[in-house]
Amino acid sequence: MALAKRRSRGICIKFMRTLRTWVLLLSGMVLVLVSLHLSWPNVSRMTVQGNREYDPPDPPCVDRYSTIFNRVEDIFCINLPAFLPQFKNPCFYDYFPMGLKRLRCLPYFYIIGMDKSGTTDLHARLVRHPLVKGNFGILGKEAQFWSWKRFGIMIKQSGDMNTTLDMYMELFAQTADAIDRQNNTEIITGDASPMDFWDFRGWPMIPQNKGFSEAWVLTPHFLKYIYKGAPKLIIQFREPIERLYSDYIFMKYGTNPVEFHTHTLQAIDMMSACLKNHSIRFCYFDNGMYQKLPARVHVGCYSVFLKEWFRVFPRSAFHVTRTTEYKNDMEGTLKGVFDFLDIPQPTKAVMEDILKMGKHHVTDKKGVALPETVKVLREFYADCNKETAELLGDDRFLWKDHYS
Repeated sequence: MALAKRRSRGICIKFMRTLRTWVLLLSGMVLVLVSLHLSWPNVSRMTVQGNREYDPPDPPCVDRYSTIFNRVEDIFCINLPAFLPQFKNPCFYDYFPMGLKRLRCLPYFYIIGMDKSGTTDLHARLVRHPLVKGNFGILGKEAQFWSWKRFGIMIKQSGDMNTTLDMYMELFAQTADAIDRQNNTEIITGDASPMDFWDFRGWPMIPQNKGFSEAWVLTPHFLKYIYKGAPKLIIQFREPIERLYSDYIFMKYGTNPVEFHTHTLQAIDMMSACLKNHSIRFCYFDNGMYQKLPARVHVGCYSVFLKEWFRVFPRSAFHVTRTTEYKNDMEGTLKGVFDFLDIPQPTKAVMEDILKMGKHHVTDKKGVALPETVKVLREFYADCNKETAELLGDDRFLWKDHYS
């Protein structure tokens, strides 16, 4: 009897210790979620203009064991070594037994937007500079990591779910090898994934967003945490209506201006109906809405997405161009980008070769949008264009030269 009582008491004590451990763990998780609810909406609302008075804090690590249990990797639980100051590109060494080491690199710059605005062509010309390298992503430019692959958003050519940051860095291995092989610390690389600017559909899978009705932690927060500041961010905007029609044909939503008109009206009605019941951020970032739209009209409302980037990074982190100037003054636009990247201008011979290159990734327009479609879209984009111009402090993004 005594032995049985001791065993029973031992089991009870063990059970109580286990229960206490679980209570502490759950309490910690609740505290984290409560702190997120208290802090992140306020932080996000207070930093919009790209001209912040203070630097918002990084979100906390929430899901430390995400990769073990096949969940989306919690970027804020990663502790990267400090980037080595002797390299212009952000790189560090991984060390192995026997004194072996390997250089690992992340992009020095990002071309984050916009789709169908000439970003493929821009990147193709940038990598002709002797100091700029491509990557192993789609078209030698697109990692598609931050907005698609890590969330398993399956679009053509997208990868598997839960791609880790470690796998992402493998796409820039040729840059690391070039730096090591050439002993050139000025070599840089970039990631030109234009969907990173606007496609936030994976937000519900981010651990820090759990419990929220809309997104608060997004791609810009990841980059700020990883880089401990701001990387070089390049955006090329195209007049929204031209961009939309090119996108419509390229994505095979339809094949001609008549279909485009019908689908545009339907898409605008759907967005308007959503906005009657939900916030802008909900409607523009929702995967269910995205899947239903017969034309991606929301992508051209640049200010909605620009605000999210300006919540995290100052205006000085961005170099914003227009497709119009890129076409009309390609050399001037490229020189501006090279200056922004803080690399020397190419020699006259190299620049001539860059300018002689054929255009990359051009979409067969199959006509132009009908006048009645243009009229409707000009009204739809009017407020967005005004807000974009205000955010950038540049009236060129009112597109008056296109509408006069």
